[in-house]
Amino acid sequence: MFSYKNLAREAREIRLVRFCVSGNDAINLTLTRASLNDSPPYHALSYVWGDPTPTATVDLDGNPLPIGSNLNGALLRLRQNGVVAWLWVDAICIDQNNHEERSWQAAQMRDIFAQASLVYIWLGADYNNSELVLDTTKRIGPDALDAGILDLWDDWPFRLDTGSENVGDDKALSFLAELLNDEALRCPNLPKAIMDLLGRANWFRSWITQELALPRTGLVLCGSRHVSLDAFDAALSAVYFAKVGRFARQLPEWRDFGAGLGNNAFHIRGLVARRQHRRGRGADLAEFLLADLRSAPGRPFYAATDARDVIFGLLGIAADTAHLRLCPDYSKTVAQVYTMATKAMIERCAHYRLEYCTFPKDTPDLPSWVPDWRRTGLKGVEVYPISHRNYFRSSGDRLQPPVTDTDDPYGRILRRRGCLVDTVSAVLVIEPSNRSTVTLAAALASQDLISRTCMSILEFAEPNLGIGAPEAALWRTLVGGWMGDTRCGSEFDALAPKAFRQEPVPVSSLTGEQLAYIFRNTYPYPLDSKQVTGSELQALVDTFCDRIVGNAASRSGGRTLFVTAGGKFGLGPENVMRDDAVTILFGTQVPIILRPSGEYFTYLGDAYVDRVMDGEFMTGCPVEDDFDIM
Repeated sequence: MFSYKNLAREAREIRLVRFCVSGNDAINLTLTRASLNDSPPYHALSYVWGDPTPTATVDLDGNPLPIGSNLNGALLRLRQNGVVAWLWVDAICIDQNNHEERSWQAAQMRDIFAQASLVYIWLGADYNNSELVLDTTKRIGPDALDAGILDLWDDWPFRLDTGSENVGDDKALSFLAELLNDEALRCPNLPKAIMDLLGRANWFRSWITQELALPRTGLVLCGSRHVSLDAFDAALSAVYFAKVGRFARQLPEWRDFGAGLGNNAFHIRGLVARRQHRRGRGADLAEFLLADLRSAPGRPFYAATDARDVIFGLLGIAADTAHLRLCPDYSKTVAQVYTMATKAMIERCAHYRLEYCTFPKDTPDLPSWVPDWRRTGLKGVEVYPISHRNYFRSSGDRLQPPVTDTDDPYGRILRRRGCLVDTVSAVLVIEPSNRSTVTLAAALASQDLISRTCMSILEFAEPNLGIGAPEAALWRTLVGGWMGDTRCGSEFDALAPKAFRQEPVPVSSLTGEQLAYIFRNTYPYPLDSKQVTGSELQALVDTFCDRIVGNAASRSGGRTLFVTAGGKFGLGPENVMRDDAVTILFGTQVPIILRPSGEYFTYLGDAYVDRVMDGEFMTGCPVEDDFDIM
């Protein structure tokens, strides 16, 4: 077996390998050491580890070294192509059994990929018509790149609304107009082939973000095909923009362009980061973890074989890594890594919000306030924060004071300054249907259960209606305070009671302001009122009322209705219980539900609470306290 010699950390040493001439089919490599300080010439390999169980062996300076099957395929392809350059390959060039070396080598992977003169992106073998995608991107990619297609990502909402008759001297838009007439792009196998290729693990692997973003030059390899990374990106971007732009809606023969392609499949975080990096823009760690959670069918947002790499793989590209004071450390457990990263973001990142922590969690031993970043990568934010549209300011202008010690050597306690608003006094329970438990969201979405559910909601709320909470507050709470693209106002208050009671809403009963409200909040926004009359108008009103209830079903996913001892309605975590604390923690936009446990609290989640969402509670100089959350 091969035995590694220690690298000199202070010299920023790395190992490099190169193919040796051999008289057989075995892969023979020789190894050398080099210092990044000397800017050595080398290429790097980006690939997916896959199953970590070794299935092949290479000869490394006369010693056998087991490797995975996907890496073996990549090396065979590079050797077949006659690659003679020195190569950096993580599984071979890092001693994987040395935790200390893994940690500091991982910390300098940003420099490794940035300094490589060429990076090979190995997508694996040809299958599911991947050769069709590579041939297509190689054919149209260079012209798409020359036309400036990648620049459309910066201003596409404005430029893509241009009609094909008005493209003028815009090279990118002219290219898209030509693309719509490209018969080869209408190959019936192409859409599925693109979706399958973009569903490969390379695009969501955590490390791939920096491996795509940082290289000066990249070469995409798949089976026997290859295409430059930027041409690949430009070609697929062109297909996407041709599909979603105004052009495709102008002529009947263009309207089915890209049928079968999911828009979200084209949002590859590593390629987004590459475009940003080349324009001198960066993104914080929180933005990489949370900002672009648009899912393609069957594809996670990000993932890693080692769950710690969900964080470590992003530190090389995140703009605030130094500010967060984070670095890879493979001596830490997954829970410790996630806890340290989350606390750093809470304390030092303006973009991060405590309410991003959702449940359930799969990683054991996490403090209640720490997200399971592995699960978030696989499934996204499963319960969207009440504040995700930035509409609320419960804590007013108050921010967290400087961090104070909690006598916690393990960093598991999060101390937050804030106020106790109220306590939960009752929680809505939906009667089981056919002996099975039904959530509030499911009951509101069911045509069979909706009428009974709305009556149950009214019965639950009735003791507090008219005392301090008008009925409008109940319905606003159920939709989380907003409808369409606006906060709920008087027009919503007039329509919601009838919508939830499933009562008819004749057009003749509506005021001009209420009709205008419906038009403003009916897709596509805003709808032209002159285009809808008569029976179509009544159908539009009926559909909008259904959307009010549908919005409540959507907003209550993972949540339930509660009422506080002070008579306020709230929409909070599904597991909220009587006597849970409704708090405002300074710096948060919405109330936070905590569960008392001795001298500490358990974080349950965020909530919409009537009459506290816009800082009303903070105007009365409330009593402040520290909440130690475990």
